[in-house]
Amino acid sequence: MKVAIILNGISRKKKFFYGEILPLLMKKKWEVDVFETRHSQHAVELAAHAGEEKFDCILAAGGDGTLNQVLNGMLSDHQNENAFPTLGIIPLGTGNDFARMCGIQPDANQLADLLEKNNPKLTDIGKINCCDEQGKDLTKYFINVCSIGMGPEVVKRLMKSDRSLGPLLTYLKAITSTFFTHQSQAIQARTPNWDWLGRMRVLAIANGKSFGNQMYIAPDALADDGLFSTFVAGDLPLLKFLLCLQKVKDKRKINDKQIIYNHCTSMEVTSLEPAAVEAEGEWMGWLPMKIEMLSKRIKFLR
Repeated sequence: MKVAIILNGISRKKKFFYGEILPLLMKKKWEVDVFETRHSQHAVELAAHAGEEKFDCILAAGGDGTLNQVLNGMLSDHQNENAFPTLGIIPLGTGNDFARMCGIQPDANQLADLLEKNNPKLTDIGKINCCDEQGKDLTKYFINVCSIGMGPEVVKRLMKSDRSLGPLLTYLKAITSTFFTHQSQAIQARTPNWDWLGRMRVLAIANGKSFGNQMYIAPDALADDGLFSTFVAGDLPLLKFLLCLQKVKDKRKINDKQIIYNHCTSMEVTSLEPAAVEAEGEWMGWLPMKIEMLSKRIKFLR
């Protein structure tokens, strides 16, 4: 089996990867190649290249953002979807929300066992059609959670940060700053079975259970049931919103008329004001947006 590992080149766990994980994999019978990212969105390019080189499995060694980029690189070539390699993750990021849902640890023995068994599970992904800053159409994909509202604002702050505090503190600083400055946005969301219109702080469309480092906005979600779990936090006062987020952290569903849980297989979202879109902590684009469920589209090593 040919295995490509796409490693986040700025990961603070890179030394751990080279010292603890890679040596065990190299002792096995597989052909393993490591490709380090060198710049923003480089993992997309590396994953596309790995697909062209007919690797059997591509492992994203990093966080949820690295996983998102690798997924989008794999799906950049639509000519031979039936021959897509297996996707996997070595969780070396700060949040690791999707890996946590799948029970995957940064453990060389667990990874080797998964590769040895080579029994990937068919897994759902989401397809996003949105716009770039010039209004041109974009197509992106996600495997965990896509959101509008506070999520993209946190991503925007992270993109501008120098990260000198380290990944966790930098992330917490971005979230805290966003809490106190973000204004609710007016949107309209339409699905085949229900609609929602109003001002919101967060709209999340989830294939996984959590995002933003264990914010469990969809604690009952499954990655292979053909359904998105949706979460809307309306125009809550800031203090109440913060209290609700603590409950979300504790994996508790919130009983409040301004917090709405639902399901869908597709959604269209529009707004009269600019509203950005993010997924897995990666910048996707701008509304208007259409999201479509691609049921059991990829093979995921879990």
